[in-house]
Order: sequence, then C-alpha cells, then structure tokens
Amino acid sequence: MKISRRRFLGHALGVSMVGLTSYEAWRYFVPGRPPISVDFPGKAIGHAIRDAQMQPPANIPTRYVNTVIIGSGAAALSAAWQLSRQEMQDYILLDGAERNGNNRGESQFGVDYPTGAHYLPLPSPESEHIRELLGDLQLYQHGVYDERALLQVPNERLFYQQHWQSELLPRRDADSERFFRFINQLSNQRGADGKRLFTIPLDLSSTDNHWRRLEQITFAHWLQQQGYHSPTLLWYLDYCCRDDYGQGISQVCAWAGLHYFCARGNEQNEHGSVLTWPHGLHELSQRIRAFCRLQPLENWPESSQPFKQPYSMNAFVASIEEHAQGVRLLVCTGQQKYFWLEARHAICAMPLYIAAHVVKNIQQYGFKPESHMPQYAPWIVANFLLRGMPAESRHSRLAWDNILYQGAGLGYVVATHQQIRQGPPAYTSFTAYTALNQDTPANVRRWMLSASPEEIYQCAAAELEQIYGVALRQRILQARLSLRGHAMAVPQPGYLANQGLQALRSYTGRLQFAHSDLSGYSIFEEACYWGKRAAVQILAQQ
Repeated sequence: MKISRRRFLGHALGVSMVGLTSYEAWRYFVPGRPPISVDFPGKAIGHAIRDAQMQPPANIPTRYVNTVIIGSGAAALSAAWQLSRQEMQDYILLDGAERNGNNRGESQFGVDYPTGAHYLPLPSPESEHIRELLGDLQLYQHGVYDERALLQVPNERLFYQQHWQSELLPRRDADSERFFRFINQLSNQRGADGKRLFTIPLDLSSTDNHWRRLEQITFAHWLQQQGYHSPTLLWYLDYCCRDDYGQGISQVCAWAGLHYFCARGNEQNEHGSVLTWPHGLHELSQRIRAFCRLQPLENWPESSQPFKQPYSMNAFVASIEEHAQGVRLLVCTGQQKYFWLEARHAICAMPLYIAAHVVKNIQQYGFKPESHMPQYAPWIVANFLLRGMPAESRHSRLAWDNILYQGAGLGYVVATHQQIRQGPPAYTSFTAYTALNQDTPANVRRWMLSASPEEIYQCAAAELEQIYGVALRQRILQARLSLRGHAMAVPQPGYLANQGLQALRSYTGRLQFAHSDLSGYSIFEEACYWGKRAAVQILAQQ
C-alpha cells in the first residue's frame, strides 16, 4: 500500500513520541514560554514606607529650596509646567519610585512601548488646561493637532464570533440604539446651576443633586432599572468601565458610568480621535521636562542660594511635615543618601495610598485614610516584544487597539502602529492590558505577590494566544510584565460625596495636594488639572 507523505510524517511523529509522558508530548507540539521579566513598579519603596522600614542615619544635612514637587507622574509634571510657564525657577521635582509614574515608557530591540497610559483623547470642551498644555508642547497650533500624533487608521477592531469587525459594539440592537440616543441627549444637558452635568475635569461638572444622586447606586443597578438587558450592550459598557476605571459596571457607580460617555461631549467621545505615541504618554512626560528645562541633579550644591533653573532628582520622600514657615521633608536619593529638605512650599503629587503614610498626621487636612481612601484597581500591563508581525486573516488588518469579545483582558495595543504606514517593522510590541477585577482588589494583589512569572504570563497572554494560537510564542523575544497593584482609583458608589477628597481639594496651605485621586478616578486630564491648580495656588502665595 502506498503511504502518503502526510500519513508518513504523522506516523513518524507518533513513533518518535512513543514512551513520552502526556506532558512531554504536549511540550513537543506547544512552544515553550518566552523569556519573562516581571516588574513591580514602586513596590519595594512603597512597602518600605508603608511598613516604616526607613532608617535614616543621624546628623544628616539640611537643604533648602523654594518649592518642591513630590512625584513625577502627570500631576507632578503638570505642576512643573505651570511653574515654569510663569517663569519660576527655584523648584525641584523629586522623581519618586518610578520616573514619569504611570506614564513611563521603555525601549528594547529599537521598539518604544508603554508600561502604563498609552493615549490622550482630544480635549473636552471644558479641558482648556489640556489645550493650553498641548499648545506649549507644540502639539496643538492654531486650532490644529499635530497629525503625527493623531491616531492613524485602522484604529480599533473587535474579535466577535470568530471574525474581526471594525466597531467595538458587538452588534446594534434596540437596547443599544435606545442607550446611545439617551447619551446624545444627556451629553450637553445642564443642571440647575447652569453647568454641564458631566465634564472633564470633574471639578467643573454640575452639582445638581437630581443627577448627582446617581452616584449612590452601581451602573449595573441603574442599567437594570432602565430595562437594559442586551448581553452585547452590557458587555460593551462593562468593557468601557474596566478600560477607564479598572472595574466593571457592577463596581463603579451609575454617575461614573454615564460620565464616561457624556463628559467629552457629542463632538468627541472616548472612541473618537486620540493622540498617541509608540511609548504612550511617556512622550508627553518627556516633552514637559524639555519645556521646563528640567536638569538632572545628582548632588545638591552646598550653596543655599536659590536655584537659577529647575531640577529633577532621582529621589523619594519618606516623610512630609508642614509648619508655619514651610514644609520639612525627609528625602532619600537613589544612592541611599538621606537629607532634610526645607521648602517654603510643597506639592504632594503622590497617590493617596502613599501620601497617607508619608504626610505626617494627614487627618489634620480632613482626610481619614480608614474611611476616605479610594479603592484601587490592580492591573497588568504586558509588553510582548515580537520579531515581525503575526499573520492576520485575509479579511482584516491589524489595528492599533485589538479587543476580544468577552475576553478577561482589555485587548492589546500595537506600539508601532503609528509607523506601519512606513512599512511593517522588523520588531514590534503588542501591549496587552488586563484590569484584574475577577476578585476583590485586595485578593488580586495577594495573588500578584504569590504568583509565579509563568502564572502571570498565562494571565496576561491568554487573549493573544486565543487569537493567534500558542505558535505566537515563537515570535516573542521577551515578555515584559508590569504589575501595578494600585493602578487607578475606582469611582465606586459614594465617591462624589467623599468628604476627605473634598477637604484635600480645598486646602490652601503651604502644602498642596495634586493627583488624579482627588477626582476619584485616574485619567491624564484630571491629574493635569490638579497639578496646574496646585501650582497656581503656590504662585499666588509667593
């Protein structure tokens, strides 16, 4: 009997695997996992501060400055931008545990990629501070945005029923049509105080109680009350909430759920045009540093003369205490050298879960951590560095944002998307975002600390391997997994009425607070708003 080549190869493979265990046979067909690198940004320093493990030596020196900014995320750099804009020079920015915070980017194999935030939607009508910033950064001139930063098409696609489609809403039905008609009506509606109901920044939203009371129930509860039952619509709304808030419709409040869709106005919604770069908002951070002419400072000069230019320093703060003449800080540099810093003014741009352990007696500002602390959503941001591009189906092109219907993650972004028009790159990174809301945030953080790199990889890569198969591993040069246990504040029911956040927002002493946490949720626009506002307060005190 003549045997075909296919049958021969199958027989040969079968003979060669006789005697192998089932696991060894599986390994024969399934590529091994690629090299895995796990990063916990800020964990070591954050836990040392939390557990009061900092042990400064005796008789450390004291340094002096007019203003210190504590942190280097979006709020901190926005404060620096505003100080420099008003030609203030005598200030220093202390980078903290992670330079550029959640906007940090990295580069490997000639590929830039984000480890956190990766895009900025075009500003809402009320976000004049963002247009002002983008103008100073040469990204918005004469009413036109830099086309090199505008997202190129195809911008997004959804893997639904084994096929890719360009629209993220899986399908249109009566429920989805009714919901979006309501959103269009609500987007420009104003409250009794004349303000739009939902705005970015949140601080400028209407306080009309008729609508604010929606913060008392979950978005899921409100949707049920309104008779929305479509599985595809509910999945889409849940996805959007997980994408912006880190938790789904069963965790965030109804006001926040509607805010997501209404705050940018009818002209610009969340899935409209955005500004993005290969390494995400790291680009904005670096542009702000250049605008401010921030110079790195390794060793503090012995002279007590005012700075003639602003500096940044690889250092974090272990304690902050405000007094009548200013603010006293205990600073530790990247070289583990301690010193006291006396500043006339300070901007605390750290997340509140850190500030609660650093600011001495933070309760005196009206913030009680045990009752006012926001809940924080844990995330995995995974960069899969690839040699070339995996094959796509004939009927779909790789988009910037690629999402799997009913996937546990939030899809993956192609870091080199903006460069694809120049030809397929030799290397790229697929950046997969996973908002871990399958359990309570506290339990997820415990899992993060105990899980093996292989377990974390499996969680982060599950959607990619479902779409491309495990053969994708043969292209992966390295998996860079960033675990952010406190990635973002969650706008749960009651967050608008949080008196602790209100107290920090309204405080006008020598110590100012600036972070997106003050808004109860985490986006660049909110962080920039509070950073600019804190700087304006300090400039008024000069």
